[in-house]
Amino acid sequence: MNNFYRFLSLVIFIIGLLSGCTDYLKKDPTFIVKENYYNNANDANAALVAVYDVLGREQTFTGEVLESLNTSDEGFYARSGNVSGVSVYNYDATSTEVTEFWQQMYIGIERANILLNNIDKVDMPEAEKEAIKGEAKFLRAFYYFNLVIYFGDVPLKTTATPSVNSVDIARTPQREVYNFITREMEEAEGMVKTATQIGFGGRVSKSAVRGVLAKVYLKMAGAPLNDVSKYAEALKWAKKIVFPENGPTEHSLNPDYKQIFINLAADKYDIKESIWEAETYGNRFGDLEGGRVGNTIGLACNDESVGFSYGYINTTAKLYNSYEANDVRRDWNIATYRYNHITVDGFQRVRDSTFLTNTQIYERNCGKYRRLFEQVKPKNKNYTPINAPLLRYADVLLMLAESENEVNGPTTIAINALKQVRDRANASNVSALATSKEELRKLIQNERFLELAFEANRKFDLIRWGIFTSTMNQLGNSIQTTAPTNFRYASLAGRSVTVRDNLFPIPIRETSLNRLITQNPGW
Repeated sequence: MNNFYRFLSLVIFIIGLLSGCTDYLKKDPTFIVKENYYNNANDANAALVAVYDVLGREQTFTGEVLESLNTSDEGFYARSGNVSGVSVYNYDATSTEVTEFWQQMYIGIERANILLNNIDKVDMPEAEKEAIKGEAKFLRAFYYFNLVIYFGDVPLKTTATPSVNSVDIARTPQREVYNFITREMEEAEGMVKTATQIGFGGRVSKSAVRGVLAKVYLKMAGAPLNDVSKYAEALKWAKKIVFPENGPTEHSLNPDYKQIFINLAADKYDIKESIWEAETYGNRFGDLEGGRVGNTIGLACNDESVGFSYGYINTTAKLYNSYEANDVRRDWNIATYRYNHITVDGFQRVRDSTFLTNTQIYERNCGKYRRLFEQVKPKNKNYTPINAPLLRYADVLLMLAESENEVNGPTTIAINALKQVRDRANASNVSALATSKEELRKLIQNERFLELAFEANRKFDLIRWGIFTSTMNQLGNSIQTTAPTNFRYASLAGRSVTVRDNLFPIPIRETSLNRLITQNPGW
């Protein structure tokens, strides 16, 4: 954990009041924002930390994004009594998870707007000021990217809110929002520092901007815009990471797949592979902010000294059976064992573990995020210091392979990028199968399924490829007919998905307050 994220927690709290909670503020807080704040580098950096803060919230990327907001064919919510909610696609516009995600994205945007509206008056070195502006611009655009992929047309607001009464804002068409996102990110790319200069993955670097731009353009190339010309833009930005024109190559695959996620748990940085992470730290005591990675999505465990986890997410047989037997990713991403407990002095303690058999696939928790490797003690029952992966080099390689294939067909560049990812996993060489654009496309889509499992990419991919509804319905039918009887409830999400689930509903709280906003189709 870098000191950047422990910086001026009191000021973060104050800025959080300004941009996130207005109900109990009786006066305009001019004593902070207008006169006494944004005077020096400490003020500017504290304000930037507040913009980053949204990434580590349990309502966003270190919690609900991994647990419930992205249910796909890779896993299911492993509670038979959970028959309603966003995780099983049986919910409505009152959903707490959807509402809180919407709110947090706009809190981040408002904080960025406040910072960008005031940064020019700060007395600090211009180079540092430029980097802060670049990071704030990128983060604002990133929050808008998440809003547009989850909600479609959304209100586009690029200045700080002048009054709590200024709530009536119409939705901006998606294409305009995407154009804003790409314009802001491309401008930010020239302003922020390199990954090497920063030295850790929790802050936005040129590589993070480039990789996310590739992801944005891939989304624009797919559904719902289906602007295939954007594949060339995705290719351009992925190449800037893999084949940099100026300067050294900064990124490469970690030779040990599981070490990537051990590092995320153990507060270790590996900027070669893990380009950008959502930061958390410690045990939530004092001012340190923990997330839920490993606690909700992790190996079920009742022993708090090992790391308590609810084990909410289990694998599907589809994911498990998609791995080759020798693929090292399978037995890391998917647990091979469960903990056995014994009561000692009134506390649950791990006694030993039992390996699961080949017939117990549906009993296997997601194993990607393991609390065993946390370094900060004592461990908190419900909050962890495990960072959430936002962009990895393996993802960049697969985006390069996909965009290169779509633009130029199954070239050596595309095939080699795919091969690098599979070689690291000890998976077989499938290069000979890439006989056409269509065949390589299938291989790349499957590889993203295997490599990026439980990293909140799969639903995003299925929607942009235009196959989310059909894939989920097929999954539901398969589970209903082939899973053990006591796990057939896992079919609920797949059977519930309809075309409307390509987007979340606009939260009812928003439609009740904003007289100009409209609801998404089907909701």
